[in-house]
Amino acid sequence: MIIRELLQTLRRGWAIVAVVLIATAGAAAFLMSTSGVYTTRTVVAFTLPDGTDLTDDGSAEPGIVTFAATVASEVDDNVMRPRYADADARAYGAGVRRGVFVGVPDVGGQWTVVHQRAVITVEVVGPTYQWVKEQQASTIARVIAAADSQQDAIGIAESARLLYTVEALSEEIEHVVPSRSSQIMAVAALGVAGAMVAVFAAAWWDARHKRYQFTAAGSRRRAEGVR
Repeated sequence: MIIRELLQTLRRGWAIVAVVLIATAGAAAFLMSTSGVYTTRTVVAFTLPDGTDLTDDGSAEPGIVTFAATVASEVDDNVMRPRYADADARAYGAGVRRGVFVGVPDVGGQWTVVHQRAVITVEVVGPTYQWVKEQQASTIARVIAAADSQQDAIGIAESARLLYTVEALSEEIEHVVPSRSSQIMAVAALGVAGAMVAVFAAAWWDARHKRYQFTAAGSRRRAEGVR
């Protein structure tokens, strides 16, 4: 009985069901045709000019770490970014498809921040290789310009200035493409969600239509009673 009533409801609301299913099919086609994203995480290391505490991943001097964090905040326009439990989590893994993120890596969790090295990461995610390349170059230039500007403001002599090193291997741009199995799973989930939305939309429209008919019938009866 329930299945028969459901089928009747879907038949009466066929137009809404058709719209929802067409939209779901379009979204599924987009998911299957996506070519992925391009991404890079470039590292700019800050070190002392005399080589003290010189490492491949930036100085551990607290003052230099703080300086790097200040520069990163300025370049990133002091925007509060979402924090993840894993500091190595990549933006594209969190669903970002276009964006530029500048920050200092930390070893803290989701609720704490612990910076150990004076390193700024420039993470870029975009739809094309060329866009990511342009954003990478312009953002690195902004990092260096901001660092120079801050050292100028402090009045640090040329011989005592911090050094900035862009790690060559980190400049590589990757092409991340979803696997076919993940695409199929996403389409399946989308299909289930689309079917549920279609059923609920049809039921809502049917209930609204019946309520309208009931109200209209009551109005007619009252009008006839007046006459």
